[in-house]
Order: sequence, then structure tokens, then C-alpha cells
Amino acid sequence: MAYLLLLRIPRYDPALLRPALSRMLDRSGITWKGKTVLVKPNLLGPFPPDSGVVTHPLLVRVLREELRRRGSRVLVGDNPGVRGYGMVARTSRVTGVDEAAGEDLVNLNLRPRQVEVSSRHVERVSVCSEVFEVDHWISVPKLKTHLSTVITGAVKNSYGLLVGGEKARLHYLAPRAGDFGELLVDVYSLRPPDLVIMDAVVGMEGNGPSGGIKREVGYLLSSDSGGAMDLAACRIMGIEPDLVPTVSWARKKGLAPPGLGAVEVEGDLETVPGFRMPSTLARLDPGGIVQKTVYRVLSRPRLHVDREKCTACASCVRGCPAGAVTLRGYPRFDRDRCQACYCCCELCPEGAIRVGGLLEYLRRKNGGETP
Repeated sequence: MAYLLLLRIPRYDPALLRPALSRMLDRSGITWKGKTVLVKPNLLGPFPPDSGVVTHPLLVRVLREELRRRGSRVLVGDNPGVRGYGMVARTSRVTGVDEAAGEDLVNLNLRPRQVEVSSRHVERVSVCSEVFEVDHWISVPKLKTHLSTVITGAVKNSYGLLVGGEKARLHYLAPRAGDFGELLVDVYSLRPPDLVIMDAVVGMEGNGPSGGIKREVGYLLSSDSGGAMDLAACRIMGIEPDLVPTVSWARKKGLAPPGLGAVEVEGDLETVPGFRMPSTLARLDPGGIVQKTVYRVLSRPRLHVDREKCTACASCVRGCPAGAVTLRGYPRFDRDRCQACYCCCELCPEGAIRVGGLLEYLRRKNGGETP
């Protein structure tokens, strides 16, 4: 039976994080001494530590120190969603993870490996070699909402194991939310993490994973199952698991428990009241009515650029898998080519791209206003 350990951590403080992480490493039952361990945080892009977008560097630093104290050789790295020369170094610097990881920081883009994947969408993917070479790997995701996948959690954090342009390629191959959720689970299945530690001290609600609102949650969670962790994230956010494609597919493929009743939960798992969901959630209506009659016709997403925030960095252009974004002074969007994957919103380091359309209007009308 999978387990889930929840600890209350009100703020990022080494005096609180150290005993909590020590307990989580002990609870895993893994022998860490003499082992090589990959620690993979969620480093979406060059966002500051307190943005609520990335795994907090203080958590990374204390985890690294605890593993080294136990005799592990540690590697710390991620492949940010924003592509471009030097982006790994820039992302590590801006997020503070370069300082947190010190000499243990690795660039997971440098040694790609082509591997076969059991998937109806793709036969092979390019993955960092390190994840297959280490003795253990720890996934350290951030508790956030997501415009495309509803939540960002343990399963989706494995997407960062892909290198180069693989993320964009897979987005293009599976543009629909349900198909993309299945593909994320297929990637996760290549090598599920040995331990998941979720940063839910401060999370993100609304139109995440980068354009939402920070929300104090006050949890640090650990589990030996990424699927169980994502079920816990659904409970915290107050979202039905069936509405989250990655959770639904993980359960179908035996990579997640059927429910939290099949998980050994240690600690009080409570729902955060009024946790705001993405404005795109209605397109995942299980009955299909909203998608067929509203989302496709009336609420097709309209993307807008906040020109006061936009720096014309072209992250949206490089990150669009469909080639629907061009830069002419400011980003321009080709609605006929747009797949509504929201990579442009997700990867904008300034939060300058916003989602419009009817669903966003209704969300704001009902008290879901975002800044």
C-alpha cells in the first residue's frame, strides 16, 4: 500500500524544514548511504524563489544537505520549459537553485538518451541519461494549478526529464487535454520516482502554473507514489480527481491508487477552502456538454498581451509547439493554428500573457478575479 506523509510547515525556514525532511527520508525506508540520488525540483523557467512558480530553493538546499549527511552523492537538476541557449543556467540562477545546489547542480540537457515508451501517441522520447543512471531519484514538485492539465503535481514533474525540444514535440502530438494527460503518464512510467516530496508551503491557484495567484497552504508532503501524491493535491485543492487527466490516466494504467482510501495517510489531509481553479476547467466537463456547446464555440481562448509587462523576450515564440506565435514588436497569436495548450502563458517569465474569452469572463464575474 502506498503511503502519504503530511507535515504542517507554515514558512520556508531551515529550522522547520530540516526535521521535516529528515523524517520524510526516514519514512521512505530507502538506504541512502553510498547511493547516487537525483533531486529534480520544478524549475519551469527563470522565476524568482518567492514567485510561487518554482520549487523553493531553500527546500532544495536543505534536502540536498540532508542527503549528503546520510552519505549520498547528490545531483540536482531540471530541464526548464523555456528553451534557448543558456536557459538552464539562467533559470537555475534566477530561481536560486544554483546557489542551493552548489557543486551538485547538473545540466540535464547535455546527455540525452532515446528510449522506447509504451504509448499510443509516440514510440520514442529523448530523456536525460541521469535518471536511468542514479540509484534513486526524488521528485520535488510544486502544488499548483495548470491551464492545460488542471494541476501540476508529481506525474507532470517527470515531464522535465525530457530534453531539448521534446516537450514542444509531445505537446504538438497530443494537443487535447485528455490525450496530453495520457502522454504525461506514459513519460512518468519510464521511471517513476522513488520518493516524491511536494512543496505545498506556498502553492498557486487560478491560472497557473505561472500566471496564477500565490496561495499559502502550509503543507510539506511525501509519498512513495506520485499517483497518491496527485490524489492528495486534488483533495487539498478541492477538485474531483476524474477532472484531472493525469490522475485519471494514472489510475487507469495502475500508476495511482484508486483513491485515498487505498493510501496509508499519516497526518491531517484537509481541503483548502475556496481554492481557485483555472478558467479553462469547464472544457473538461465529463459529460461533454460544455466542451461541445460552449468551449469550442463561445469560449475559445483569446490570448492577450500585457504590454507593460512584456519584454519581447520571445519565450512564447520558442515554446509554442504549433508555431502559432510570432513576434512583431509584441507577440501575435494565430488563432487558426493555436492548439490551446497554453505553453505561451506557462513559459512567459513576466506573466504578460493572459487568457481571455467567455470562460475567463464568467470566472471573474463569479469572484475569481486575478490581478
